[in-house]
Amino acid sequence: MKQLFKRILLPLFVLLLAGPVTGNAAHHSLLKNDTVRYDNNGTLIINTTPLCKNVLGFNGTTPVEIYIKSGKVQKVVALPNEETPSFFQRAAIILKSWEGKKISDAAKLKVDAVSGATYSSNALIQNVQAGLSYAQKNAKRLGVSTSSFYPILITVLGIALLLCLGQYLVRRLKK
Repeated sequence: MKQLFKRILLPLFVLLLAGPVTGNAAHHSLLKNDTVRYDNNGTLIINTTPLCKNVLGFNGTTPVEIYIKSGKVQKVVALPNEETPSFFQRAAIILKSWEGKKISDAAKLKVDAVSGATYSSNALIQNVQAGLSYAQKNAKRLGVSTSSFYPILITVLGIALLLCLGQYLVRRLKK
């Protein structure tokens, strides 16, 4: 049992823990810009401010942050801007349109502008499209994927560990 743990389970556990840590560190060192960052949960956040400097609403730029995890848009948040608050609130409703969608599906999504807030909503749509396009073009470098490798690996290792623990306890109780 000790040999099994030392030879197989311990190295797998170390790799499991080291993979995401070194992977995120590599991402952070590669992505030192204002466009991309990661939160503590590993969610990729794309800021469209540098991508959409020329995309204007009624009173100026309307940047957004797009939160992506496991290849899906978690949420889209409007950043501070100079739009008229009452009009912008009406336009910002469209940001929910992309939530929960795979990046590829969200990038193809056709969203209509909000009547009465057309400039603001069109600018928001262009910002989201630019951010999603950036995510698609840089998917490999950003680590954006629909793959769920780590949850599967954690499940398999958890089952293996439980089986070994069960076997150890059975042997120990027989003594």
